[in-house]
Amino acid sequence: MVIAQQDFRDEELFKPKAVFEGAGASVFVAAPRKETATGMLGGKVQPDFAISDVNASEFDAVVVVGGSGSPKYLWDDTQLRNLVRDAYEDGKVVAAICLSPVVLARAGILKGKSATVFPSSDAVAELKKGGAIYKDESVVIAGRVVTGRDPASAEAFANAIVSLLRGEEPKQTSQPTQQPSSPKPAGFELFYAVLSAAVASLLTTRHLTTRRRTKRVK
Repeated sequence: MVIAQQDFRDEELFKPKAVFEGAGASVFVAAPRKETATGMLGGKVQPDFAISDVNASEFDAVVVVGGSGSPKYLWDDTQLRNLVRDAYEDGKVVAAICLSPVVLARAGILKGKSATVFPSSDAVAELKKGGAIYKDESVVIAGRVVTGRDPASAEAFANAIVSLLRGEEPKQTSQPTQQPSSPKPAGFELFYAVLSAAVASLLTTRHLTTRRRTKRVK
């Protein structure tokens, strides 16, 4: 998972991390720098990688999580944009939650796609500017792109990603907007970007079942 250096949204890192690990994934964390990152609620994470050191081709998915630090640390990160764009062009699962779907919009991968984002005017405007069809829903799936709205959506967001990686049909979820405080048969390796605003976290699932072949997620 890749996290912003400061103010990633704790629930959007730790809840999906638990879901991924429950599915058999090993989780790795990336941030702009390999220094301790701090969440909005005080959580501390020691990144395993800097974003610049991540190679999308080595993973099966990229997941970008949000938080109030996302606009400062992730929206303008060109290396992160390149990472999610490379993953998308390689047919990987690409996902972002809260304020971080803006990263996907700026990378050019939401054009013509339905997507959600934390309902701030700036974030919604950025999605529309990138050509997205904005939906005020908890989780929106558009092909292999998953977006989540807010911390309350974190578990459903993570479950949708796992379903796609397993080749299952994920469920769209639509719940009333909740305003948080201040915001495949095979194993898989998942790069989970959780950007803090968006903590980008790399998840590597090595043996989801002993009888299935291993798959990689960027």
